[in-house]
Amino acid sequence: MSSLSPGSLALRLVICIGVTCMGVMVLGLIGLPITAPIWGVMFAKPVLEFFPALERMVHRHAFQEWEGRYYKYGSTHLRAYFNGDDAWFNAKDVLSVLDKTPASWLDTRFTPKEYGINPGRRDKGFSTAGVVKLTQISDHPEAPKFRLWFERTVVFNLNRKKEMRETHGSPGPR
Repeated sequence: MSSLSPGSLALRLVICIGVTCMGVMVLGLIGLPITAPIWGVMFAKPVLEFFPALERMVHRHAFQEWEGRYYKYGSTHLRAYFNGDDAWFNAKDVLSVLDKTPASWLDTRFTPKEYGINPGRRDKGFSTAGVVKLTQISDHPEAPKFRLWFERTVVFNLNRKKEMRETHGSPGPR
């Protein structure tokens, strides 16, 4: 049972109240400060577990829309949009890894199959080939590391999922 479960918290509360009542009956008001450390011991773990649980809940709520449709590189979330088996990645997310911003140079350096409107959206994005090309032409020191991660993690997983669907005949991503 988790120390944050209602049953565990209720049991801890009942024990603390019982010990405090007994301490006050036996020792008078001096029983309150004497039993205070028991309250601290009983509720230290739930209090310490509360903040990471709160962070997980906020993270889960904030990224629920992206669930299963994003990859995380360091602290950056790369939102993925699918058009059949083709994955497109939000341009702002990809460019933020390389400390760049979307600009007109993107339209001239990339073909429509590498950089364009994300499927079902209004914002622009990169295909997998576009992300790889961007990392190849970038002079940012993080670019080679990002390309290696992207090819080994994202492209590999997308290819594996595509092969699984072809082998087992299951439908593609939503």
